Amino acid sequence: MKPQRFKRHLVAANVTLILSGIAAPVAMAQEVAADDVEVLEVRGIAASHKRNLNEKRFSDGVTDAITAEDIGKLPDVTISDTLQRIPGVQIRRSAGEGSTVNVRGMPQVTTLLNGEQLLSAGSITTVQPDFSDIPAPLVSAISVHKSPTANMLAGGISGTLNLQTLRPFNLEQGLTLNGVVEATRGSLSKENDHKLVAFAGYRGDDMGVMFTASYDTNTLANYRYGTILTSFDLQGEHTGDKRDFNGDGDNNDSYLSQRFHGMMDRQTERDRLGLSASFQASVSDNLEFLADVFYTNMDDADRQQGLMIDNARGNIWAYSDNFIERAPGPLGGSIYTVNQAELLVRRVSSYSESLTNDRESTNINLQLNYQGEGPFSGSVRYLRGDAERSHTENVAHSYLTSGAQHAAFTNSTGVATPVNPNGYGPDPIKVDFDRTGKYITLGYDQGFGSDVSKYNLVSTYSENNFDEEATLDVLRADGTYEFEGDHLSNIEFGLRWGKRDVERDTYILVAPMTGGQFTADVMWKDSSAALGDTNGDGTVNVSQGDLTIGNTNFFTDLPDGWVHKVDGFGPASGDSFYMINPKALDDPFAFQNALYPGNKRLSRPSRSFDIEEVTQTAYLQANFDGELAGIPYKANVGGKYIKTSLDIGQYIIGDGRPCSLCTAANTAGYEVLERSYSDFLPAANITFNITDDFLIRAAYGKTMTSLNMSQLSGGISVGRTRAGDVLAAELGVSPDLLVAINGSRNGNPDLEPWRASNYNLSAEWYFDASSLVSVGLFKMDIESFIERGQVMMALPDIDGVVRREVPVNTEINGEGGSIDGIELAYHQAFDFLPGVLGGFGTTVNLTYAPSDSANVDVYGADLPIQDNSERSANAILWYDRDGLQFRIAANYRSDRLDSLGFGIGEGVLPIWADDTLYVDMSASYDITDNVSIYLQGSNITEEFENIYAQWEDNIVTQNVYERRWTFGVRGRL
Repeated sequence: MKPQRFKRHLVAANVTLILSGIAAPVAMAQEVAADDVEVLEVRGIAASHKRNLNEKRFSDGVTDAITAEDIGKLPDVTISDTLQRIPGVQIRRSAGEGSTVNVRGMPQVTTLLNGEQLLSAGSITTVQPDFSDIPAPLVSAISVHKSPTANMLAGGISGTLNLQTLRPFNLEQGLTLNGVVEATRGSLSKENDHKLVAFAGYRGDDMGVMFTASYDTNTLANYRYGTILTSFDLQGEHTGDKRDFNGDGDNNDSYLSQRFHGMMDRQTERDRLGLSASFQASVSDNLEFLADVFYTNMDDADRQQGLMIDNARGNIWAYSDNFIERAPGPLGGSIYTVNQAELLVRRVSSYSESLTNDRESTNINLQLNYQGEGPFSGSVRYLRGDAERSHTENVAHSYLTSGAQHAAFTNSTGVATPVNPNGYGPDPIKVDFDRTGKYITLGYDQGFGSDVSKYNLVSTYSENNFDEEATLDVLRADGTYEFEGDHLSNIEFGLRWGKRDVERDTYILVAPMTGGQFTADVMWKDSSAALGDTNGDGTVNVSQGDLTIGNTNFFTDLPDGWVHKVDGFGPASGDSFYMINPKALDDPFAFQNALYPGNKRLSRPSRSFDIEEVTQTAYLQANFDGELAGIPYKANVGGKYIKTSLDIGQYIIGDGRPCSLCTAANTAGYEVLERSYSDFLPAANITFNITDDFLIRAAYGKTMTSLNMSQLSGGISVGRTRAGDVLAAELGVSPDLLVAINGSRNGNPDLEPWRASNYNLSAEWYFDASSLVSVGLFKMDIESFIERGQVMMALPDIDGVVRREVPVNTEINGEGGSIDGIELAYHQAFDFLPGVLGGFGTTVNLTYAPSDSANVDVYGADLPIQDNSERSANAILWYDRDGLQFRIAANYRSDRLDSLGFGIGEGVLPIWADDTLYVDMSASYDITDNVSIYLQGSNITEEFENIYAQWEDNIVTQNVYERRWTFGVRGRL
């Protein structure tokens, strides 16, 4: 007798069809008789909750899923906000909205669309997904695969995200229409945003078609307090004026501080369009044809404006009776910080910038599915992806201070004057600094900054602009062969060929400028800068008579609409100051040309590259289903072989620059480097059905993820010097020849990809159809992290001849690390309770995932992997009954290592993000079967983010996010 296999209810089988996004062939689907299908409510929180649990319960590995509550209605505003509800998933926020995603602490996560690679305009050159340009209404479900299987595309080292869309055969027979109109308002932006969503689908007997369109505009506001430009100083008492700042009678102590403080008003405008279409047809009893188009387009402008103070690299600027001793210092004394002080500020700036992006992507899928009468079934699939992104950055840096405080002068006549002659000065400005309260505050004298005539636009520039584009072509064939046996269920196999081309051109804007007898193309257009020694005294010193470039641009002389008054900077500051309106900076060419005509693009070769990646994959997976020692089980064991070939095009950086006061460089050539590597990635998953409701899972797999493209390429600069007699004799060259002595490379084509070994063990108890208690253990051994280091390379001397290898600073494969963790989850629908109480349900999960890396902090204590929170949790309470739905959700992340500062003490200065708790809610009511109204609130407690350096009270930055309310109407036919 054949052993009893795992069995799904027919409803579960149909749920899986919906979740998969890739409908089974019609002939297979027709085997399920209509009379045998259990009725399942399609819409609502409760129905979505059941589908989520079914997807997890019947998955082939360790998987979690979230499904839409209605067509085009994920539980949260964005895809990332939705994903954060899954155990082990952590997100980063951009202007308060979820954007990038980590799985189990690692950002190396691959994103699939309906089971295949997605080319997104938000992550053309990076591995970490950024979903800000993908409208959530286009997606019907998201699954997070935490254990690999051989038949899955090689994904992230910690997990793979699969975005799934509806297909026509998922719809009911006939015509389906769905539409949404909603309005949103933020507590800080005070803008009225809107969203329109339309869905139309038709399913006939043997064909179907559907179309979705989503358009929304958003103005997202947040404030940034503290460090505006992240930079730190460690200043000793032995330098400058040698002030004994802490009054302990010696000069061996050091003061650690940020170089800049400020208040910044940030608003991000997004104009987002998403379109998707799908056609599905039964060509014959055995063949099904499927065609999909997935299109996204987003234009956004990230605008910032605010007041910035800094020390301009002067003496220790803090005066206080409350300096805090922190750690042993480099001079024999101690390192101190301060939380309250009077700062003697040498420069006060009105700072504005605009960062714009135009993103567009198209993904096309053509697929033919075959289901014969015999044991073989299969599919052939072709995908084409195109994506492009244009990014600009434009900065206006204006002074309120005169410039005399830090010797910033302008000189167009031979007589040097302060660069902002109408500004405050010449004495430093006293500013009261305090970070002991809820918000960082800066206090100025009454009326400071209220006179617009004291402002002068001193410098402006546009850099870090880039155009990037990518194409993706994939051809794959997959097959399954069924067996009739006691254990071996079927064998899956497939071949895949993929090619991805990525090109990036980074550029700056330069304009011709003249200072004295010198003329050059200039990026940093600063009226206190000189192009050279115009007075011939052997030094470049404006105060000693050298002539400067640029103009004096008083705010009162600028074009109408450029300058506006900003009244207040959120909850921490009610001060008013004048700013260049960041909207005037959206078009860098127009803004720069209005001040300094003749701007042109100048490529930055050290940040430009062209990469072709070709992958060839073969996989084989055996699936088992039966009983072992009387216990039902299912398992899959297999492996995939992947060969990756790279053609990496990059520039060789030459001597000198094609411009002055700029970041571009001359090129000495262009090279194409070829390399390839191969990986065999085994994977095994097994699930034991201990009882009908209790499962034990175990999984093992090796994973590999490609690097960010910018880590592989970016140009090489060569340092050269005169050979001299000793080296000249060794090399057999002239002592006057400029020979290579070192180099710097922005990317390293010899880097190995991310690789890891993953282990999972979990237990799941489904104590009723809508309830689950689970515990999962995982371990991830990461082979290597990317860090800066040195390699030896053969580089040419000035005559182009390569004579020896020299050290080159670049990114290298450093030591690895590990993440070990536990995930706990509890889901329950309280539908067994009487009356209104039966509509309630809850989801609670907790992840504990400590990690280690090769870095240590100021005291030598081990630091975790960057951006990984050791603890994260979700708590959701929901209600769904009689057309009324309500949901409140809280998401917690413990402290995470945000970045690493400079070397200090026994290690580096760690920059931490403090723990956060975000609370969101939603409510809806079905007025009729076809019309619903809803209210949605995100960040309803107005949670904000504290960033601190080493010590929790040493807060250096605060990101203050707004509360957003959305009201909408949904109609369906």
